[in-house]
Amino acid sequence: MKNLFILSMIVIVSYFISCSQKNNYMGYDQDPDIQSYTISNAITLERSFADTIGIYPSNPLMLVGNFNDVKTRSLLQFSSLHDTTWIDSTSIESCQIFFKRKSQMNQEIPITIHAYKLLKSWSVSSTTWDSISTEDYEDFPTPIEFIINTDSICIDFPFDIVEDWINDDSLNYGILLDASDAIDNFVELYTHNTNDDGPLLKIIAIGNETGKKDTLNFRANKDMFIGFDENMNRNYDPGKMIIANLPPSQLIIKVNVDSVCTQLGTTLDKFKKYSINLANVQFDSTMIQNSFIDDYISILPYYVSDIQSNENMYIPTTSISYFMEDDSLSIITVTAIFEGIIREDLSNPYIALVSKQENKDYSFIEFFENSKPTFHIIYTKPILEK
Repeated sequence: MKNLFILSMIVIVSYFISCSQKNNYMGYDQDPDIQSYTISNAITLERSFADTIGIYPSNPLMLVGNFNDVKTRSLLQFSSLHDTTWIDSTSIESCQIFFKRKSQMNQEIPITIHAYKLLKSWSVSSTTWDSISTEDYEDFPTPIEFIINTDSICIDFPFDIVEDWINDDSLNYGILLDASDAIDNFVELYTHNTNDDGPLLKIIAIGNETGKKDTLNFRANKDMFIGFDENMNRNYDPGKMIIANLPPSQLIIKVNVDSVCTQLGTTLDKFKKYSINLANVQFDSTMIQNSFIDDYISILPYYVSDIQSNENMYIPTTSISYFMEDDSLSIITVTAIFEGIIREDLSNPYIALVSKQENKDYSFIEFFENSKPTFHIIYTKPILEK
């Protein structure tokens, strides 16, 4: 009887469960419906926005030359020299300055650098192209010019100038490097931020009493570059599709939401209910018109809150992407921004692709005006009522 009672209870419970079974709205114990699509003609290049040239913190490079209508000069200073008591007991025999080259736009065309004596104090945090006028530097008693055609450069430097810097360090303002004759060519030199590769002042001196010859090495303890863009007054340039470090140039792209929904075979109302797992903008090498990439350019996508005034907003969950040198495909992740646009939390369908290393060097990527990136999306559909 006991077994019969248990069997009867199982049947009764099973009956009530089957009668009270609800549709599975939450999708428990069901495989998620994940879709992956690559979509064409959903992303358009709108224009680029160029901002003012500033200073990249702890910059590892000094720029000298002219490229893409952007002129650059570099400033450096050796201010940790010995004091006057040392110079009183020593005779300087010779001085040399050593530079190391990081890269050059066209190594087949040597760049002629002119070194000038600076006549005013300057600061890395505030010096600009306009703050250093032609009255603020002059030729050395014997003008110094040297050609950049190797990765290691050595120039003779007047030792009487170094003696003056030691005897009156308040007049040691350093050196300005210029390449005014360079046309669409430039050189990148390492700064003191790269330790052993930065500018080095080598002094060979002889002790007045001992007659002993000694070699002293002094690293530059302050250096920077300044720049001037001849086209800076034309901030928006609809005909130039570029991401650049110098001057900071942001590529504005537009997401065609209607095209995305149409190609996915859905409506915006339905698409809002989907979970966006991943959204990428993909650029292939055939879209690139011209470029100079020193290893890579790190890209941060920003939401463009105001397309006319170039007001951007960084979405904290947006990840860094990269344009790698010689890559056939570059993928920019825009998941967080795209989801905000779809949900209509973000009102504009515009995204700015911004280099994280603005004002660092001449690295840039220029795209053909009518080229269109592809758009890759992975999303999960909700489990609907069965």
